[in-house]
Amino acid sequence: MPVFWSLTGLAVLVVLVVLGVCLYCGYCLRRLGRPTRGKMIDPVSRPNSALVVIDVQEDFTRNTGKHAYAPQARDLALAAINREISAAREVGMEVIFVRNVFRDWPVILAMKLSAGGIGTPGREGLKFDRTLDVGSSPVFEKSIGDSFSCPDFEIFLAERKVGRLILTGLDACHCVQLIAKGALARGYDVEIREPATLTTAPENWAALKEGLRTAGAVLA
Repeated sequence: MPVFWSLTGLAVLVVLVVLGVCLYCGYCLRRLGRPTRGKMIDPVSRPNSALVVIDVQEDFTRNTGKHAYAPQARDLALAAINREISAAREVGMEVIFVRNVFRDWPVILAMKLSAGGIGTPGREGLKFDRTLDVGSSPVFEKSIGDSFSCPDFEIFLAERKVGRLILTGLDACHCVQLIAKGALARGYDVEIREPATLTTAPENWAALKEGLRTAGAVLA
C-alpha cells in the first residue's frame, strides 16, 4: 500500500508539472502575438513625431528558409526604409530602432525546432540589416510583438514628447500591426508607411490593414 500511494503521488506530481509547463508555454505564445495595454497619453502635450524601424534584423531579412522574404521585395522595402530614415533625420525627427530577441524559453524552443533558431539569443543575425544606417539612434529591445512591452521605449517617447508614430519594418502582419494597436490603444497617432514594410503573408495583410484603418491608423 505505501508503494502504491508513493507511485500515485509521483504520477500526480508529474501530471501537475506537465500541466504547468503547458500552461506556461501557452501563455508565452499568446503573449507573443497580443498588443499590450497601457495608460492613455495626452496628445496635446505630445506634439512630436518619431519614425520607428521595427525588427529589421538579418536573421529575418536574410533568412533563406521557408518563411524567407522574396529578395526583390526585401530590397525594395529596405530601400524605402532607408529613404524614410534619411527624410526623418533631415527634418530633425526622432528615429528609433527596435530589435527583437526571443527570451521566453518556450518561444526559443519553438523557433529552434521550426525556424532554425532565428531571433534567439546569441546569434549573429540579431544585428540590424547591413544596409541600415543606424548611426547613433536609440535602440530598444523587445521579446514579444508589441514594442510597448519594453518600458524604456515608452519612457523615451514620453521624454521626447512624441505623440505620433510612423511605423516601418517587419513583419507587417505581426510586430508592425501589434505596435500599431498598442499605440492606438494609448492614444497615439499612428501612420504605417506601407512601402517600407515587409510581410511573408500578403494574403493576410489586406484584412489587417482595414482593421487598422478602422481603429484610426493612417496607411500611407
